[in-house]
Amino acid sequence: MEMLLALIAILGMGAFYCLIAYFLIRLISRKAFKRTLTKYETIEILVWAAMVFFAIVMIKNQSWNMLLPVVLLMVSMINLRRSNRKYSEMSKEMKKEGL
Repeated sequence: MEMLLALIAILGMGAFYCLIAYFLIRLISRKAFKRTLTKYETIEILVWAAMVFFAIVMIKNQSWNMLLPVVLLMVSMINLRRSNRKYSEMSKEMKKEGL
């Protein structure tokens, strides 16, 4: 029972910190860089930060069993970012042409 309570507390703490980070990233981008991020871009930044953090911790602790999935997830995130960039460029061009 205590383990379940500890697990719920840890998950709640993680969710709370993610929520704070979500709003801080949007606030910083709006105030410092004068750019409003969409919720998808903000979540993408959070995922990148988490992956880099886990990769650094795994390298530091020499725990190599989870490093491969993190690297493969990073590769898929790079491909997703490239395709999203191409899609946004195409939509901007179509808006300029009036289509």
